[in-house]
Amino acid sequence: MVMDRINLAVALVGLIATVASTYFGYLGVRHVIRRRRTDDPVAEPADHQPAGQDTYDVFVSYADAEADAARRLAEGLRAADTSVFLVRWVEPGLIPLLETERALTGAALGVLLFGRGAMAEPRIRDEYAAILERAYEGDFRFVPAQIERAEQVGLPRFAAIRRPVDLSEPGTARYDEEIARLAAIAHRRPPDDGRPR
Repeated sequence: MVMDRINLAVALVGLIATVASTYFGYLGVRHVIRRRRTDDPVAEPADHQPAGQDTYDVFVSYADAEADAARRLAEGLRAADTSVFLVRWVEPGLIPLLETERALTGAALGVLLFGRGAMAEPRIRDEYAAILERAYEGDFRFVPAQIERAEQVGLPRFAAIRRPVDLSEPGTARYDEEIARLAAIAHRRPPDDGRPR
């Protein structure tokens, strides 16, 4: 009877150790598994960084209506050797809200695309608030990006006090200059001196 209980206890300890080692083993290789999946049409394109990474140079916040403008911006930044997070690149099986939080926490620069309907979406209002909070912590810069002419789209109060970039004319030299400015800002991570950016 005592031996049966000892054998049962040893078996349970072995089972718990196996489950724990499998879980921690998965955590150690999950980034490799995510990068291999490029055959899924919803997944991020192969030439972009995987959405499961922990840090990015630029976090791009955009409303659903501005998805094409966000993709153009991300492609331009990638051409300048800048890692970019777009929520549309979150792979199947991952939780978009958690991946968004992870990307925003590790990014050096937050760009929020302002079009006509940007602030009407609750998700964008939440991301705007989180971006402002990160900017006031001092280790993150927030740049508002107008994707329509300034007279067509007004910026919210705390975005309006910052110098925006004009992304309203894709394919022009001005657009390319703005992309280059954003990439330069992202590559020089601000010092953590406690000042708002």
